[in-house]
Amino acid sequence: MAAQGPRGAVIRAAPLILALLALPQVAAALAWTSVQAEVQGRARGPVAISVPGSTADLAVNRLAEQLGVSVVVAVPLAGRRSAGLRGRYDAAEAFDRLLRPLGARAVRIGPDSYRVEPRADERPARRPAPQATSGPPAPITELDEIVVTASVRRGGLDAVSGRTLLDEEALGRAGNRSSSEGLAHLSATVDSTRQGPGRNKLFVRGVADSAVSGPLQATVGQYLGDLRLNFGSPDPDIALVDLERVEVFEGPQGSRFGAGSIAGVVRLEPAPPELDVASGALSLAASRPRHGGPGGDGALVVNRPLGSRAAWRLTAYGRRDGGVLDNPVRGDDHADAVDVVGGRLAVRWVGDDWTVDALGLAQRITADDAPLVRDPDRLETDRPLAEPYDSRLDLAGVTFSRRFGTARLTSATSLSRQSLDERFDATVTEAGLVQVVDRRQSVTAFSSETRLSVAFSPKGSIDGGLSLVRADTDVQRMRRPFPLEGDPVAQDALTRRYEEAALFGEVSLQPNARLWLSAGGRVSIVRLNTRLHGSDASPVTPGDAETLLTPSLGARWSLTAAAFVFARFEQGFRPGDVGEDGAFGRPYRADRVSLTEIGFGFSPGARWRLEASTGRLDWTDIQSDVVTAGGDLVTGNIGDGRIIFLSLRGDWRPTDRLTLSGGVFVNDSVLRTAEVGLVVGRHGDIPNVAPASGQASLDWGPHPFAGRALTLSGDFRYIGRSRPGLGLGLDTPQGGYVDAELTARLGDDRGALVLSVSNPFDVSAARFGLGSPYRLTDGHVAPVRPLSVRLGFEASF
Repeated sequence: MAAQGPRGAVIRAAPLILALLALPQVAAALAWTSVQAEVQGRARGPVAISVPGSTADLAVNRLAEQLGVSVVVAVPLAGRRSAGLRGRYDAAEAFDRLLRPLGARAVRIGPDSYRVEPRADERPARRPAPQATSGPPAPITELDEIVVTASVRRGGLDAVSGRTLLDEEALGRAGNRSSSEGLAHLSATVDSTRQGPGRNKLFVRGVADSAVSGPLQATVGQYLGDLRLNFGSPDPDIALVDLERVEVFEGPQGSRFGAGSIAGVVRLEPAPPELDVASGALSLAASRPRHGGPGGDGALVVNRPLGSRAAWRLTAYGRRDGGVLDNPVRGDDHADAVDVVGGRLAVRWVGDDWTVDALGLAQRITADDAPLVRDPDRLETDRPLAEPYDSRLDLAGVTFSRRFGTARLTSATSLSRQSLDERFDATVTEAGLVQVVDRRQSVTAFSSETRLSVAFSPKGSIDGGLSLVRADTDVQRMRRPFPLEGDPVAQDALTRRYEEAALFGEVSLQPNARLWLSAGGRVSIVRLNTRLHGSDASPVTPGDAETLLTPSLGARWSLTAAAFVFARFEQGFRPGDVGEDGAFGRPYRADRVSLTEIGFGFSPGARWRLEASTGRLDWTDIQSDVVTAGGDLVTGNIGDGRIIFLSLRGDWRPTDRLTLSGGVFVNDSVLRTAEVGLVVGRHGDIPNVAPASGQASLDWGPHPFAGRALTLSGDFRYIGRSRPGLGLGLDTPQGGYVDAELTARLGDDRGALVLSVSNPFDVSAARFGLGSPYRLTDGHVAPVRPLSVRLGFEASF
């Protein structure tokens, strides 16, 4: 009997998948003889480097990770100290500044590989005359090579894949914030809704599908290291604690990351366990908004070696965002407070040429009420019913990495569960019915990816592999009278299974000294099957497997040693579904985003850098979680859209102590809606997409003050005007204000006092928020939090 269903489709495609998967290995074997030649080529442009003072081997490891390269260490570094390195440098200068005081240098042996060896121009230290001994001479100790590997690179040419970096120093200013809040504050192209931590939706470059969080697959893929965090919205809102950096890949990334990345990808890179040091860090802070209840946060990090080849690292954190809204109707003050508690445990084993990382994460976010008001100028609400929510995330995963010369094999597997429990006020005022709707959404996901990266010649590389994903979404919705007595008025449920088997690859070549070209793609066999349960649900016919192709093309031309131009074409997709009309909506088609972009970069030295690009995003058959006339959330195709944009970003270091950086994103968006029988208008801008946004940061220091190092910084974010949706109750203006945060830090890596002031101008405005979908005509919005002060203490041991 022939195999049926998604498993049958995968089995039938297995020969093709295995044959294509073998191509990178065959190419590597055919070109292996050329790998031994010393690689010549152009160094990368300057990037932000933040390596704190530590042992020399750990400093080299962190530098390699931030540069995105691998390093073979052939010089004794154990027991030696490095002063660290901060600033913007290309790879050659960064290695030279870090290694010269250690009497070492880095020699480039591949496109993304370096060898650390003794400097030829360093004179050996003068040794005392040997003393006569009666015993035999001490044996000569030969140093084994140590391989330091950076996090797996996702292909693509430098400055062409849309990758931007938020380093450890910038993340330190975000404190213990949630990821959606912190990333939106530090980037001009990343934003999110403001429904509350744990139920927000991230947007990148204006690709926003809706302001509400239903079972629809997210537009932004999120990763913790190499482990996938999310599949359906909302954003899990991981706290920005003990992270080395955050990578943001702007624009669709379908060929490199697969489905659910039509807007981009956010990758949180946690600090790894350190094998050669027992250390810890503690931070405690108290906070208070000008109008509202007290809050605070704390975090503890403990790192311990397990012998000479393993270590574990524990990260625990908690945070309370003090409530700011009063409700005289219920007699509640500051009921919109948010509590966050979570932790991670990571274990690393290192062999001669392999590394295994195991990681577990758990986080819970709770709130007693939603942050909603009628007038953002008045921090007061008259909602008679509270709308609490509870968000949870659990994840466990293992990553295995091994090097074979200039080839690297990486396999990452994870199992995660994300859930969100919400309550909405569904009162029908005209009928005098006081009701609530309790909604629970959970996603259990398995993800596994195996990737092989090979530098097959001095002027080329290939990156490819296989990915398997299965995600089960369960949504339950129950309408009940309030107070909660008697049986539910109505009860519906939805189960959705997403399965994907994908083969992907990308080739990068350098035909001449100035030109780099890349071409890649992903072939995905996907199946999305939905079952509806309820009194008005229709029978469901299982869906067929669908084959989707997402290509990518890139080119970079170096005009001079300091300037280059680039062009790229990328696509991303989300699969369609065959669910019949019923409680949760109708069938919908796969949507696809296509990006065409050209730009340039100019970086004449370590002091300043400028990048600019313009492009067009075409979005067909837009999928969206939208609101029916009865207030329920359903998924449907709402039409086609396009975004024409201009992006600018850069930084400048006029002195060694002063750094200015920022970016601007300007766009023109159009949504051409289709007739889908939902609460939606005919035409307009894409919802939640502001025509203009900007971000700027200023950092000054460290400067000696009272025997300590003083650092001052300011982050400013302009949020343009937009609206949460199209149609009745969704035209409420939002945005149009400047958010700011000022920070002063006094101390060093061993201990410091930190004072920060959020919203120092005490701006009042409506943020990207939306009230109960069952009472859209009430016009509730999420207000900007008032001026808040946070005083904290940090210490390491």
